[in-house]
Amino acid sequence: MQLDSRVRLAHRPLMNERDVDLLIFEPSYRRLEHEIARVAPHARIILMNEAAELIVNGATVALESIRPTVAWPNLDVFVWEKRREYFRALLKVPSLQWVQSAAAGVDDAVFGRLAAKGLILTNSDSQSPAIADYVLGAVLDFFQRNDERRQLQSQARWERLDFRELGDTSWLIVGYGRIGREIARRAHAFGATITGIRRTPHPDEFTSAVVGMDRLGAQLPQADVVILASGLNEATRGMADRDFFAQMKPDSIFVNIGRGGLVDEDALLAALDGGTPARAVLDVFQTEPLPLDSPFWQHPRVRVSAHTSPHGSGNARRHDALFIDNLGRYVRGEPLRNMVKEADLPKS
Repeated sequence: MQLDSRVRLAHRPLMNERDVDLLIFEPSYRRLEHEIARVAPHARIILMNEAAELIVNGATVALESIRPTVAWPNLDVFVWEKRREYFRALLKVPSLQWVQSAAAGVDDAVFGRLAAKGLILTNSDSQSPAIADYVLGAVLDFFQRNDERRQLQSQARWERLDFRELGDTSWLIVGYGRIGREIARRAHAFGATITGIRRTPHPDEFTSAVVGMDRLGAQLPQADVVILASGLNEATRGMADRDFFAQMKPDSIFVNIGRGGLVDEDALLAALDGGTPARAVLDVFQTEPLPLDSPFWQHPRVRVSAHTSPHGSGNARRHDALFIDNLGRYVRGEPLRNMVKEADLPKS
């Protein structure tokens, strides 16, 4: 079978150190200048400053004059008000060979357009520990009945509440990749029984089983905790639908830290109104920011957060380290970490 051009081009030989032209946001470069020089001492640096101007050797240059081979749209770029200018540059230059993204998901259309240029695209797993901590905190809050404890305290009522131990619970992690595995690592330490679901199943030390998506329906009725940690693509869009929620246990908790598009939100609201799941922890939504009139804000069974699960104290540090490691690999012609598969890309 003939490979798609994106896949075919992604496996061409990597360029050597002398040929690295790095397009990087200036604040990021100033922070990592010495590390970049250590792993890529002959790299030519193309800066985009906070005014969205391109700078080479201290002089402002036109977009048409640069030929970057490597680019790093990182966390600094993602929160920058002129980030569109950086991505516009990536899409216009024909010379790019590799782009390292700060995001885990690649469902934004820009990534499909970049991949269509034939370059190598790598994503980030730096947010995995932070997201795993977020999930554990949300599940413990539910099973420890902390809402009721806070209410009792506010009323000065001395009452004991029984709670569920994590060791007595079964977890289903839909999307058992790097983020899902970090969640499993923590839950496994508490004694939980964990089943992972992934496109290509294989055994893992933190689970009792890892199975394919075709086993989802059989696993949902057994799970006390159901977590969506998969990427958003044509195969996963809207997977959490009416039938999905109808198969969940009445006293279960549903957590989505993947993408809002994984969930049929009307179906979830109807399920919550019917009592199953008992709680939904939602960090991602189809529309972000979540509109003020969304029923999720006030729903008693829902806990809303503003796509904040990756924002742990170590995320930026780990992402910097990932880029430096991959830059060194690129220079040496070694395989890069976290290469994105074509099946995970949006249609361009």
